[in-house]
Amino acid sequence: MITSRDSSQEKPRWMYFLTDNHLDCQAGYGFIHMGRAQLKAESGTRGRRFLAQGAEMLRSGAYEVPRGDPSQRRAMFEGAWLALGHSAHGDLEAACEVGQIVADRLDVVRSPRSAALLHQLAADLRRRQRNAHVRSFLPTLEHALAEHAPSTPPGR
Repeated sequence: MITSRDSSQEKPRWMYFLTDNHLDCQAGYGFIHMGRAQLKAESGTRGRRFLAQGAEMLRSGAYEVPRGDPSQRRAMFEGAWLALGHSAHGDLEAACEVGQIVADRLDVVRSPRSAALLHQLAADLRRRQRNAHVRSFLPTLEHALAEHAPSTPPGR
C-alpha cells in the first residue's frame, strides 16, 4: 500500500495525485463498470452489489468540488461514473442530480472520456423518459452535450 511505504524512500513525482481517496474512486468506477456489465449479462444481485459498492466509493470523491477547484477534470469523470452507477441501479433521481453537477462542468472541462460517459448516461436516460426527474433533466444534458461535446461518440 502507498501509505505503508518506507518513509526514507523518496516518492516519485508522478505519485502526487495517488491519494487513498483517488484510488478508492478509481476502484469505485471499476465496480460500477463491472456492475453495469453484470446487469447486462444477467440481471442478478451481484451486479447491484457492484453498483452499490462503486457508488459508495465515488461519493467520497471530487464530483462535488466547486467550479473554481483545480480538480475539475477528476470531478467530471468521477461524477459521470457515479451518475451511470445510479442510473444502472435504478436511482434515477440521484442519477439526474449528479448528472446535472457533471453536465455543468462541460463548458470548462474538455474531456472526451467524461463526455463519452455523459453520452452513455443520456442513452440510458432516454429509455426511462417516463420518470419525472429524467424528463426534467434529459433535455438539459442533451443540450449541454450538443453544445460542448458534439463530436464525442458514445462508448470509450
